[in-house]
Amino acid sequence: MSSHHIVRENQEPALIIASMDALDSEGLGQLLEWSPTIIANDYTVDFLLAEDIKVDVVFSEKQTIYAQEQIQHFPLKVGFLHDALSHLIETNHKAVNIISDTLDEELLSFCAAINIVLLTPGRRTVFLQQHYEKWMVKGRRIYVDERAIVTTAGLQQLDHGLFETLADGFFRLALRGNEFIAIGEDL
Repeated sequence: MSSHHIVRENQEPALIIASMDALDSEGLGQLLEWSPTIIANDYTVDFLLAEDIKVDVVFSEKQTIYAQEQIQHFPLKVGFLHDALSHLIETNHKAVNIISDTLDEELLSFCAAINIVLLTPGRRTVFLQQHYEKWMVKGRRIYVDERAIVTTAGLQQLDHGLFETLADGFFRLALRGNEFIAIGEDL
């Protein structure tokens, strides 16, 4: 990071790590570049500490003393993702990247309060409402429930919930209503 960049607290997306298998080390390294607030659980904290990655918060079912100082420890109340997202919202974080094995529908209930990007094996998912526009190369796959779509531009439907970009350039989705919709793309 160059000296003219000043990162204010909670400005960069936090990082919730629910799985170590969902993202390769290069992808994880890119997420760690700006020193985000890192939240782990019983299953990921040991790996992170072994890799000498600074962990800020652990949600756990057990009381553990960690070699790394300054780790905040909270007991699980509802579930890891729910508790971690609630904590980030309470501490005024505006965005979060989540590394997980699966897309949890519960995430939709937090989208109005925090911007969420979910990284699962081979896929990046954003949660948006009303419209989505992005530049991509031809042939990239987009995953979205077609029942949520009003119109598309630059996409062709291949199967239920599966679209492909028609050319290099922007594609657009107009979405129904004000509900948040999961939109995925291959990594």
